[in-house]
Amino acid sequence: MAILGAIRKQTWLLIVVIGIAMIAFLAGDLFSDNSVVKRLFTGDPNEVGNVNGESISLAEFVNAQSAMSNQNLSQNQVSQQVWNTLVSQKLIKTQAEKAGLEVSENEVWNFLAQQYGMPSADELKVQIGQLKSQAEQGVPGAGQTYQNFLMMFDEARPNLIRQKYMQLVTMGVATTSKEAELQQIGNIQNATIDYAFASYEDLKKRYNIEVTDDEINAYVKKYPKYYKSEALVDLNYVYFPAQASAADEAVALDEIKKFLTPQIVHDEVNNVTDTIAAFASADNDSVYVSKYSERPFVNQFITRKEVQQFASQLPEDYVDFLMNGTVGQVGGPFKTGNAYQLVKVSKTKEVADSINSSHILISYTGTGNAAGNRSREEARVLADSLLTQIKANPSSFNAMVAQHSEDPGSAPKNGSIGWTYRNSQNIAPEYLQFLNTHTTGEIGLTESRFGFHIIRIDGVKNVTGYQFANILKEIKPSQETSDKNFADARNFAQEVQGKSLNEFANLAQQKGYNYNTAENVARYYVLPLVDPSTGFSNDKDNDILKWAFNKNTKPGSTNMFSTINEDHIIVFLSSRTPEGLAPAKAVRDEVEPILAHQKLIEEINKKLGENPSLDAFVSNFGAERGSTSISFGSAQIAGKGAEPKVAGAAFGMNPNTTSKAIAGNAGVYVVNLKSRTEAPTVQDATFLIEQINQQAQQRMMQQLLPSLIMSSDIDDTRMEKLDRQMM
Repeated sequence: MAILGAIRKQTWLLIVVIGIAMIAFLAGDLFSDNSVVKRLFTGDPNEVGNVNGESISLAEFVNAQSAMSNQNLSQNQVSQQVWNTLVSQKLIKTQAEKAGLEVSENEVWNFLAQQYGMPSADELKVQIGQLKSQAEQGVPGAGQTYQNFLMMFDEARPNLIRQKYMQLVTMGVATTSKEAELQQIGNIQNATIDYAFASYEDLKKRYNIEVTDDEINAYVKKYPKYYKSEALVDLNYVYFPAQASAADEAVALDEIKKFLTPQIVHDEVNNVTDTIAAFASADNDSVYVSKYSERPFVNQFITRKEVQQFASQLPEDYVDFLMNGTVGQVGGPFKTGNAYQLVKVSKTKEVADSINSSHILISYTGTGNAAGNRSREEARVLADSLLTQIKANPSSFNAMVAQHSEDPGSAPKNGSIGWTYRNSQNIAPEYLQFLNTHTTGEIGLTESRFGFHIIRIDGVKNVTGYQFANILKEIKPSQETSDKNFADARNFAQEVQGKSLNEFANLAQQKGYNYNTAENVARYYVLPLVDPSTGFSNDKDNDILKWAFNKNTKPGSTNMFSTINEDHIIVFLSSRTPEGLAPAKAVRDEVEPILAHQKLIEEINKKLGENPSLDAFVSNFGAERGSTSISFGSAQIAGKGAEPKVAGAAFGMNPNTTSKAIAGNAGVYVVNLKSRTEAPTVQDATFLIEQINQQAQQRMMQQLLPSLIMSSDIDDTRMEKLDRQMM
């Protein structure tokens, strides 16, 4: 009781003790991985985004990224594709659920069975069960194949939901007979007009119309949904591509020339002296190339007709040698791209230039041509049986075509496919492989995605094929060149530390370095920062943007980055704009013409006054006159293109009246309506309903997802969550 009394007398002490305990609790929580306080200020660390309240988790994002990592895409391209896919999936899923749509597991299995060309989902389940068992037993390759299937299974459901939802939405698009009638009237009814026209380019030369940043910002605020913007940065940079010097190129040329004559080389390690034969004297070209070239031997014969197909991509002297060289002859060195080559005509042989063939197609369920529900095994048995009969009696081929072939294109022609070029891209590769490996009169069996083909070779046109052996030497920067390139980049980076943007740019230009800018760049910008045609590798773009968007990187900062190819880039962060409405500089190219055209129209109408005329427009603004007949449906003006606003004005005016200035697509018009045909009486326009429906459905498909995105609350926290994890 004495203690309680003391506490009552010194309440402040109790408050202090409780306060210290709370601070200690919060401090401990703040440094924990699952901090409640951290989540309050920075959000869930396991969430990289949110779509209308539905989370995009870090795990699903990273898994989706991993699935795309083997594609030839940059990190930012992968990240943006994954983000776009997940956002669209969340949006479609929500809308589909509202509509009561769902996809069962059986639907997924049936869909995948079709994709794999299986006759049924049950057969696919059996095969996947066997694959799973093989994966568990450690059969080489089975584990990865099984994982690929599981990934496809997971991806199939959202794809099927999307299909169902899109079908549901497009089925809701309907055109009435009245709408079709109005469309038909618009196609038939014509207006005859006189007009005066001035292009926007000519008007801008005559009037110096300026659009300020404030005017653009006001326009953006008027239409905020259309001009939402991510955080953006402006970058200025100087890049030092890893390029070979003239001396390096001369070394590469000297090295490859050595193979034109015999060489005596000494192996100092093994104290052995050896003679390398001249390329022209080599007995085995494939071994010689494999040993001394930086590109492997290609065991292929090409015709001179094929050489002509890619001749435009090669130097003239190289093409001349390929077209005229003889066996054993060596040509070059030729410079192709960033390398020197010696080329030897290694061998020749007769190859099929084109092949005449006929076939009997036996399809099965899943190939798209099957008659009934024939399984693949049943199709194989039938094809083998027919092949045996035909080989025993080749003259029965045509009769078998008529009785069994399921190719509607060739069956009426005794199965004839006609002549096929040896490298045709318009025929199944398995069929083409058979043609290129068999001779006239041979009959055999192959399988393609269309089914089983019993093929007869009816004729072959042969030409001479040439095998070329190539010794290739890349032109690479030497160590000395690479060291100088790095030293130049490092010295420049040191010189510009703490300098202004003007000083950065001026110094780069004084030294003759490669200087450029990248404006309005988002964190997940998908284009290369440096033009790839310069030879610069852009594999550090993600690191550059991560640095530029880091809150600790202040505008005016510079940093140097080196790529895997030993290119170097010094980047200057000139400005950073937060997320929100797009700044004027980011949308000027889009908004400036809109506002400039509005100003031009106001200026023209002010000068033309209340009683505009074509003559006044011509005399005051240098417009040109013309006459045309225009319909509401097509709205085409010869030499100008589609001008729907002009057509709208013409059909909304009274005859013998003149419009005010009209902002068209190609320029400004003033129109005088001379006459308009009466609206025709349409008896039946139902033939237009399907056409209008298709057009409306196509527009719906194109605009649906963008409209859902525009009307949704989407929170992208990739930059905060992913960049923090990678640092």
